[in-house]
Amino acid sequence: MNTSAVRHLSFYPFVQALARSKARFSLEAAADDLSSCELVWWKRSVPEKKQTAPMHISISDRCTDQWVAEVSFQEEAHYIKYGFKLTDQAGKTAWFNAYGFHAKETPEGSFEILQINETDVLRIPAWSQGCIYYQIFPERFAKSGMVQGNFDDWDAAPTRENFLGGNLRGIIDRLPYLNDLGIECIYLNPIFLGDFNHKYATTDYFKIDPMFGTEHDLIELVEKAHALGIRLILDGVFNHVGIHFAPFMDFMEKGEKSAYRDWFYPKQYPVRIDPACYECVGDYPYMPRLNGANGEVRNYVQKVLLYWLEHAHIDGWRFDVADELDHHAVTIWREAVKQAYPDALMLAETWGDASRLLGPDGFDSAMNYLFRDAAIDFFAKGTITADQFKDRLDSMLRRYTEEINLSMYNLLGSHDTARFLTEAKGEAWRLRLAMAFQMLFPGAPAIYYGDELGMTGENDPGCRGGMAWDTPDKALHAWQKELIALRKKHQCLRTGAYRMLAAKDNLFAFRRADQKDCVITVFNTGDKPQQLDLTDAEEPVHIPPHSVKIIKRP
Repeated sequence: MNTSAVRHLSFYPFVQALARSKARFSLEAAADDLSSCELVWWKRSVPEKKQTAPMHISISDRCTDQWVAEVSFQEEAHYIKYGFKLTDQAGKTAWFNAYGFHAKETPEGSFEILQINETDVLRIPAWSQGCIYYQIFPERFAKSGMVQGNFDDWDAAPTRENFLGGNLRGIIDRLPYLNDLGIECIYLNPIFLGDFNHKYATTDYFKIDPMFGTEHDLIELVEKAHALGIRLILDGVFNHVGIHFAPFMDFMEKGEKSAYRDWFYPKQYPVRIDPACYECVGDYPYMPRLNGANGEVRNYVQKVLLYWLEHAHIDGWRFDVADELDHHAVTIWREAVKQAYPDALMLAETWGDASRLLGPDGFDSAMNYLFRDAAIDFFAKGTITADQFKDRLDSMLRRYTEEINLSMYNLLGSHDTARFLTEAKGEAWRLRLAMAFQMLFPGAPAIYYGDELGMTGENDPGCRGGMAWDTPDKALHAWQKELIALRKKHQCLRTGAYRMLAAKDNLFAFRRADQKDCVITVFNTGDKPQQLDLTDAEEPVHIPPHSVKIIKRP
């Protein structure tokens, strides 16, 4: 038994509260080392009444197996002691607890749950599990109404300075398109009054930028989207502001005497537009950082969050650069939001491992760039094998709880990245396969506007072109629509269990299943037809090159 690889801690995420009377326990062990694992638990007051729960492998990667068991207690969990009985492949048994390994069961050094409180329970909005998102960069999606201003032609090359005239009214007009496609939630990039075409330098969080419309336009958009069964979340940029944000202008003018001095991170006086004078995002002087540790800042952001939830009835927030936010502030905001709007989503932006950001005192979900990076390397570029792809997916899934994995915002591209088709050198079959993978894999698939029409573009700002309404790839659009319809038809593709079936060279296969049905997906990214024998399939699967085969069965 490889005892050095066994790991468990008596708190989240190894002990996950599902309710005050229910918990999920997990233990890590070396891959293929244990033949069985058993949770043994008892109440502190009655040690003679021990109970057991068999554990099963939830997810594995090349190095580690994750064993899990769910336990329902007769009442609220209070003073629960427990340990693990481990058996290796050779039949050797050991007892594992907080003191280490023992030849036989011993009560000394047992793990313990003192109390499960209501705030310990991870509550993620149920609607976000498997939700189909559509990200819209408002200035570039659609324009409608009397649009006036110094706008370039709609098909002009995107830059960081030009404006094309997209607005909220344009999105309202295109809701039938999104509904027909099958979208379930819209994520809007910033729409508040701010500098630049991207609006990530906010001037006023309580005012819609006039170039996009009015508060009434937003309310109408949300109402009409809701009538179609489509939710909407807004982009909250709370790590930094624009230089025309009123408190920052006061700080600029008054320096050390400003009542807003501690809203920011001063470096030197007098204050001028210079990163040498204050902390900012990277070295961008036009985006000074907010001090989330300041109570007035925390209260201000909280008011913004609740205002738009109340007045516009939005369904949640995406938090820009969430991994740079003060975590204590995030906890306070979460409590305020969830008390008033328990079903509101709090989505974090991060480009790496989101583990530290998620959980009962953090965000509900995160933008899953680990998913994107793996999909780019396997499908778009072909720089990794199916086996390497599997390892990266397994490692990703093992970082998060089951509920979080089902809610992760799985994207192929965003306003910050090169578009997938550009990464794929224009080879549409690569995008078709990636679309299928995205829609059939666990999580919440997120479409970046225009990808379904075959849009291309390099990194920011190239990826922010005007929506290709007049030059769509109709075949690609039809394929995206077909995949979404398939996902909606089979509940197992939303919340069903995931199991990898094959990963070798250019072949990758997995299944999603629940008690009602099962969907098997096989990818061949190679240049030659291949055959795959699967125990889950009734007959050998023949799959042409550059293709995906989807097998549905009851």
